[in-house]
Amino acid sequence: MTTTPQKKTLKDKSLNFITDGYLFASRMRAKAGLKQNSHEPFTLKMLGKDATMIRGKEAVGFFYDESKISRDGAMPHAVNDTLFGKGTIHGLDGEAHKVRKAQMAAMAYDDDARVAHFADLVTEEMERTLSDWAEKPGNVYDDVAVAYGRAAFRWAGIPMTDEQMVKEAQRMSHLLDTFGNPLKNPLAWIDRAKLDRWFEQLIENVRSGTQEVDPDSVTAHIVDLRDENDELVSARIAAIELQNLTRPTIAVSRFAAFAAVALVQNPDWAEKIRSAVEAKGSWANVPESIAFAQETRRKYPFVPMLPGYVKEDAEVSGCPVHKGQRVLIDILGTNNSPQLWENAADFDPSRFMGVENWEDIAYFIPQGGGDVHTGHRCPGERIAVTALSVAISAMAQKNVHISQDQDDTEFRWDQILTRPKTGVRISVDAASAR
Repeated sequence: MTTTPQKKTLKDKSLNFITDGYLFASRMRAKAGLKQNSHEPFTLKMLGKDATMIRGKEAVGFFYDESKISRDGAMPHAVNDTLFGKGTIHGLDGEAHKVRKAQMAAMAYDDDARVAHFADLVTEEMERTLSDWAEKPGNVYDDVAVAYGRAAFRWAGIPMTDEQMVKEAQRMSHLLDTFGNPLKNPLAWIDRAKLDRWFEQLIENVRSGTQEVDPDSVTAHIVDLRDENDELVSARIAAIELQNLTRPTIAVSRFAAFAAVALVQNPDWAEKIRSAVEAKGSWANVPESIAFAQETRRKYPFVPMLPGYVKEDAEVSGCPVHKGQRVLIDILGTNNSPQLWENAADFDPSRFMGVENWEDIAYFIPQGGGDVHTGHRCPGERIAVTALSVAISAMAQKNVHISQDQDDTEFRWDQILTRPKTGVRISVDAASAR
């Protein structure tokens, strides 16, 4: 049996992960006899095998070091294949991952002009959404998911009608709702199959010349996507990677719902954002909105943890781990650790004011960690923060009314992925032009 610093060995806890949700790590830590705020690793059994849970700065460095950790096959297939797709960037390692990551980052992260173009598009779509809310109240989660989807599809140059954009955005959003919920998994496979079929047909049509796209568009680059051997990837892989460049933006609508809750609970910051937006004359690139977005991503729950396999016998935070053993990085615990964040329990966007590059905060890992090009940090993170900060700027306006009812501001900690059940109800005064 693996020797670890924990006070007791825990039997298989796979079912507890499903029932405990975001409370899983803290409850398992208590069962292991460890202090809640400690960074001490502990080992338990997951899916019948040893798994060591780690958190903190050293743990992040270990987990996102590709010489130490492999991601291939670490995520249960029922989750990985429906959410990310088999054989795509999320499960690659080594040279294959390095090459694919560089290709994705070149489009979504490194190209300032493309990011700026997305900012314009998501601003247009949020203006449209506020106009819709002025005609009929809606909810943040569902409606912003559609706004983000339209912006992402337009940004990628995907030839779609407005009706198609709404349908595929909603389908991607529903797919995310199945994460961590085995009872909904059959529905996830149906949504996944429909999405893959539509996008694969698009790739095949462009490759055959029966469908034209802008030659400099993200879609055109994905159509010509190559592997580490410079071989053209299959239409299936290209189709899934095109989704992997657009679906994560739609997933940010979950953070948008939490941001709406945070705005009503932090009226002083809502006022700061309103003033900053008025001074700038834009919803995009507002420092106060960006700081609010980053604190939302730090404080509120998204993915609780991620798995990897140890490549060779090693030690992390004083705990030996062995080749082939599963390691779980506690994302929520790291992002909310009092050892890493001053007044960690407080929602305080000021901690991100003046931070030019959030990647320099190695233990800030809401959507993965490490370097964008060499690690597993999401290459769409700049797009994600842009999308969220624009929505925050929009929702902070005085003519926007976010519900403060308990159903809109509370959410379940034992459910993954969680969000307020109502999606957070919202309305806009008829005079909605900003």
